[in-house]
Amino acid sequence: MNFIDKRVSFWFLIFALLFSTQLPAVEVAGLYEIELVANSQSPQDRTQAIKQALYAVLDRILVSDDISKIPVVQEMLSSAQHYVKQFQYSLIAADEYAGTDARLIRVQFDEDQMLEVLRKSQVGIWSEIRPDTLLWLVVEQDGNRQFYNADTMPDIESALALASKVKGVPIIYPMLDLEEQQKISVSEVLGADSRNLLAVSTRYEVTSIMAGRVVKKGDCWQGEWAFYFDGKIKQWNGACQPLKATVLTGVKGAYDVLSSYYGIKPESMNTPSSRQ
Repeated sequence: MNFIDKRVSFWFLIFALLFSTQLPAVEVAGLYEIELVANSQSPQDRTQAIKQALYAVLDRILVSDDISKIPVVQEMLSSAQHYVKQFQYSLIAADEYAGTDARLIRVQFDEDQMLEVLRKSQVGIWSEIRPDTLLWLVVEQDGNRQFYNADTMPDIESALALASKVKGVPIIYPMLDLEEQQKISVSEVLGADSRNLLAVSTRYEVTSIMAGRVVKKGDCWQGEWAFYFDGKIKQWNGACQPLKATVLTGVKGAYDVLSSYYGIKPESMNTPSSRQ
């Protein structure tokens, strides 16, 4: 999943110059807390759930293709409970857990304590101030292709919301009003010529644009993605997976690009970044 540096059009270069200095950003709340399933409330299952929770939190603040290879991550996971600020159990409504001892556990970690450790590790960290990403998504199912519509596609809406939360990437969607639908078609979302897609996107004044297509193939979904940012294009796809995993693969690609650009080294965390 390396960047594909291309000779982009003159228009795309103008687009990059216009918006590289403008950063519509939001503060992503809750980066240091997470909810997941624990097999039970036993001490052993709680320890395992807290370790999984800490890994997930680190995976949305650190700059790395694979955080499992970072020594400080392994050190922190070995004493995960040390970083817990508070936790709380609740019942699970899902039928798949009926008759089991499984519970939801919400874990909040101590941000200051974590950052104190990470500050010494020389790893990049992405702060909670993050830019919106505009997502153009085409859904293909039963031979029909259409733009993503939250009102008629609740499963995809749920998968997108979860992926955005898991990776801490704020996502906005095109309005797709009548005027916009007249300007762009589903075939242009991942077409070879991206000029029209980028032109239509200027109304949203974002610095990053993602184009995606998810295709239902039997019991799984295939995803294909393109990410436009900082004058470059990154393209990737994933294996045919369950819907949530396929969408998460798309959002993770956006996270990797943006965290690498906006992330800062721990020693400079107290110094305002020139990129924010």
